[in-house]
Formats: sequence, structure tokens, C-alpha cells
Amino acid sequence: MKKISTKLNLAMLLVTFSVLAFVGAVLIFNIVLGYYRDFENAMTLVFQSERFYNICRDFDGDIEPVINYLDASESVLCQSSEKNYYILKDGNIIKSSHTGGILKMTDNLKQVLQGGYSSDRDITSDALDFAFNIGRGYTVYVADTRRELFSQIRDIAILFAQALMIGFALAAALGFIISKRLTASIKKLEKGALDMSHGNFSKIEIKSRDEIGSLCKVFNEMGEQIQNDFDEFEKAEAAQREFVANVSHELKTPLTVIKSYSQTLRKVETDAQTRNRFLTTIDNETDRMTQIVSQLLYLSKLEQQPVVNESLSLFELCSQIAGSLRIESDKKGLFVYITGDCIVYSDRELIKTIIYNLLSNAIKYSHPGGDINITVKDKPYAAVCVKDNGCGISPEDMEHIFERFYRVDKARGRNTGGTGLGLAIAKQSAAMINATLTVKSKQGEFSEFTLKFNDGGNNTADG
Repeated sequence: MKKISTKLNLAMLLVTFSVLAFVGAVLIFNIVLGYYRDFENAMTLVFQSERFYNICRDFDGDIEPVINYLDASESVLCQSSEKNYYILKDGNIIKSSHTGGILKMTDNLKQVLQGGYSSDRDITSDALDFAFNIGRGYTVYVADTRRELFSQIRDIAILFAQALMIGFALAAALGFIISKRLTASIKKLEKGALDMSHGNFSKIEIKSRDEIGSLCKVFNEMGEQIQNDFDEFEKAEAAQREFVANVSHELKTPLTVIKSYSQTLRKVETDAQTRNRFLTTIDNETDRMTQIVSQLLYLSKLEQQPVVNESLSLFELCSQIAGSLRIESDKKGLFVYITGDCIVYSDRELIKTIIYNLLSNAIKYSHPGGDINITVKDKPYAAVCVKDNGCGISPEDMEHIFERFYRVDKARGRNTGGTGLGLAIAKQSAAMINATLTVKSKQGEFSEFTLKFNDGGNNTADG
């Protein structure tokens, strides 16, 4: 397959040849047409004049007036050596404008000698001629061999050949320059496509503002989009691998404990107290596994769970959740204070899940005998803030706090039954109701989580 540059150069040469050929053909045609028109004009001027008409009318066989008239008109009739006139008597030449040569018997001459008339000139005939019968056996005949015309055509053909050579050279040079610039852009586009096929989505630097430049701009935008999609895909894959690894790790620990304790109970004779302690540990680890699996299933269902909005009081909902966690808070001597109220139009179960996880975490990580404050705001936006007096969160842990299976204190999390999924569930649930979940903390003093309803929670009333 030929290169684009070769095709472009061939196209330039073909266009140049076509244009020059057309111009040459038009020029030659006009020269031929003009040559014939000049001959016709000369015949009209000489033989249709009033003087010639009077000579023919008074002609009595004396040929001298005719000869004198033709001699006087020789500048018109014989503009070149190839145009000559003849006077014939009964078909024989008695006078001519040049000497020597043989008079060719043409169709026009035959027709006139036989008593007819000279017909129109044929552009394809061998010669241009005109014959006129003046009577008494006399005939005037004018002939042009067209050698002058052929000479002009030959000169034009030579000029055309020279112009064609020069035009080819210029077309080749211009085609080379244009094709080089054009193919340079195309080669960059080709290299960009090849790089993209190998996973390299670097931009194509094209400064032209033509169609190639527009195509490269679209190509760069497509490459950027593919790169973004590819990055997102890699992030999703990495997150999936991390998720699987975390799930495996979280399930491996209780399974290891259950297996080791059960093997010990089967192989070693133990007293009732030790056996009960082992069975309690196995039971706790089983509950932990059940909790992990349940939360994982809940996470997977969250994306498909429809949002059902209804009017609800945030104060009442927080009071219900605090009541359901009363046993856990009483064990640590914690006091839960709820202030403020706001009526919102949103999904009750999703909000309940969020606040439950926030309050459950606050209870787990608060110092015994402390306070937990739940503040419901209605201005400038609807929000629920859960603040504890616990150990706080370090700055390096803040950016990971909502990741799945992430714990600030992993050892303590296991002891308190935490799975590291509660805040991830709360974050995803908040996104589903168009809310934002943020955290502020000071290490060693407090942590405060805020659930902000970005659309105001479709606030319907204030409490």
C-alpha cells in the first residue's frame, strides 16, 4: 500500500498535468478557431465588397479589372506565404500570387468548376480554400495550406511541454513540502495510537488548527478518558484485592482461635472451668465471624437497597437508638445527652444505621464515666453530631477512618468486638441519602462525627 505522501505527490502531479493539459487544449482550440475565423473574415471582406460586386456585374470577359482588384487586395488575401490566390480560365491557371507548385483539386474548387458554389470551410479538411465563379469560364480561387497554423500549434506544444516540466517540478516540490507537514501530523497521530495500544496515554502535541489538529484534540481527550477509566479500574481492582485480603485476615483470626481451642478440648483433659472458658472463647469468636459476615452482606445489599423517604424526627430517632444501646453505655457508666430536634424527609433505616454505628463507636472508645453528646441541628442545615470524650484519632489515621476493616487500635477493636466495618457502612449509607459524614478529633480528648444533610434533608419543620 502506498504512503499518503506518495499519494499526495501523485495527486499534485495529476492535478498539474490536468490543468496544464486543459489550458493547452483550450489555447490550441482558440488558435485554430481564430485562424479559421480570420480566413472567413478575409474572404468576406474581399469577395463581398461593393467594388467586387460591381466588377462581377460589369464583367465582359476582360480579366484585367479582376486582376487589378485582387492585386490591390493581396495584403488581405495573402497575409502569409501559405495563403495564395489563383485565377483560372476553364480550369487552367492564368494568374497566381506565387509561382511554382501544384494546385490541389479540392472539393470546393471542383464544385465551382462544375457550376456549383463554394461550401463552408471544414475544420477537419486538409486546407482552407474559397472558390468563386465570375462567369465566362473564369474562376477565382483562394487556398491556405495551414502550414502557418501547424507551425503555431507546434510552437504552443513546445511551450506546453516546457510549462509541463516546470509545473511538474513545482508540483513535486510543493507536494513534498505539503505532504511532509501533513504526514508529520499523521505520524504523530499514528504514534499516539500505537502508544495507546501499549498502555501509554501521553498527549499528542499538535499545533495545527486544521482537521488533523481537531482529530488529535479529540484523540487526546479520548486518551485522557481512557486513562482515567483505567486508573479507576486499577483502583477498583486494588480495593477489591485489599478487601479480599482484609476479609481473609479478619476471618482467619477467629477460625484459628476456634480450631486451636477445639483441638485442645478434644486432645487434652481439662477441668470444667477451663472447658467453659474455652467454649466461651469459641462462642465469642463464632459471634464475631457471624457479625463480620452479616455486615459484609449488609454492605453488598446497600448498593441495591432502594431509598424510601418519610418524614421523621431526628430527636426521636436518636432517643430510640440510645435506648437500644443503653445496656452497653450503662456498663461503662456513660451518660448520653441528646439536644435539639429537626424534622427531615429521608430514609429512616439508613439514618438509623448511620447514627447507630456512630453511637456504638462512641460507647466503645469513650472513657468510663464520661459523657456522649448527640446534638441535632436545624440551622443553617439539618445535621446530627455525635461527640465522645474518648481517646481521639491521630492525624495519620483520619484519612483512613472510613475505609473497610480499618481500626485505629486493632488490638482494642478485637477485644471490644469491632469489625472495622461500621464507619464504612455509615459512610456509604450517608452517600445514599445525599448526606455527608465528616469527623473532627483531638487525640487524647475527643472525637466528633457530623452527619450533614446536603439538601437540608428536605427539612419540613423545626423542633
